[in-house]
Amino acid sequence: MKPKQIIILSVILGILVLGILLKSWIRSVGDNAGARQGDRVALTEFDPAKLERILIGRPARTGGSQTPDVELTKENGVWKVKSLWGTQADPEKVKAFLEKLRSIQGELRGSGKKLFADFGIQDAEAFSIKLFGTGNALLQDLRLGTKQAGENAYFIRQATSEKVYFVEANIAELLGMATDFNEAIPASLFWADLRLLNFDPEKVSKITLYLLKGEERTMILGLGRETDPQSSLKSPWKFLRKDMTSPLDPDKVLKFIAMMKSMRAGEVVDPDGKGYGLEKPVWQLAVTEDGKKTLLNAGPKDEKGGLCYVKRSGSPTVFGLQVSFFDDLNVDDTFFVKDVPPVTAPQKDAIQDIPAALQEVQEQGV
Repeated sequence: MKPKQIIILSVILGILVLGILLKSWIRSVGDNAGARQGDRVALTEFDPAKLERILIGRPARTGGSQTPDVELTKENGVWKVKSLWGTQADPEKVKAFLEKLRSIQGELRGSGKKLFADFGIQDAEAFSIKLFGTGNALLQDLRLGTKQAGENAYFIRQATSEKVYFVEANIAELLGMATDFNEAIPASLFWADLRLLNFDPEKVSKITLYLLKGEERTMILGLGRETDPQSSLKSPWKFLRKDMTSPLDPDKVLKFIAMMKSMRAGEVVDPDGKGYGLEKPVWQLAVTEDGKKTLLNAGPKDEKGGLCYVKRSGSPTVFGLQVSFFDDLNVDDTFFVKDVPPVTAPQKDAIQDIPAALQEVQEQGV
């Protein structure tokens, strides 16, 4: 072979080697983007306002049964837990979850399917988080590894990618998983809005409670106050029943209103189920807020199960409420009577001295 040909072949070979090295370097740069400490990349990109459905699930464990995915759907702007008979979702939990997911950033920790097992992020093991938009269009499809790197440290990847990212966020808390993360299963109940009543305490103007028996209605609690049209203020609370002549304690009313607002049910049950006693409720609490009345009906106590089933007017959801919590709501007018302070020893002595003092005055002829 002539020297000229050797030189030409050497140049061509050099160009090929250089091309291979350049391609390898570019791939390496791409794979290691975000791998350096502090160099993080955004992992999601979606508009929360355009979301219509959320699916959160996990494949069945070996020897275990498949747990249905948590399914949240947005209906007329309101999130519902479709996987829990369509009960209304807690808006704050959904908002916090989407905000965190949208802002999450990660550091690349590896790439390649052979590494998935190290992070517990295989399709057959990892949690899945899917976000859908209009027309059921898949906007995000994430896999969350079951092996943590710390208390609030997790591994995430896109379903279609082999890149695994390290993220720091309270994901387990956002998903409502209080048990060991490796053993946890997504639960629909966590996402349910378990509030029995939702109102503005400042706008409550009337509270009544009736015991129901057939067609009979017996009021055991009646509290009300009226708005002053001249000053936009409300008059003090008063008893509605005429036979209640004892003084009312307004602080007790305010505490009761705060307790009603903070009350949470323990579970949600099948609205088509039987045995709740709500076909013929025995108890009814009514709260009037800004002229609108909301009713809370209850069936008889299930002493064996420790529950009382309640249902709010205008909602199909049936709640299971612990009996002890129900008893906190089941009060009558006497609960709000102003306490009379006990008589102290000096006061007792003064009262006992009154007859003697009167006798002395009489003897003196005054």
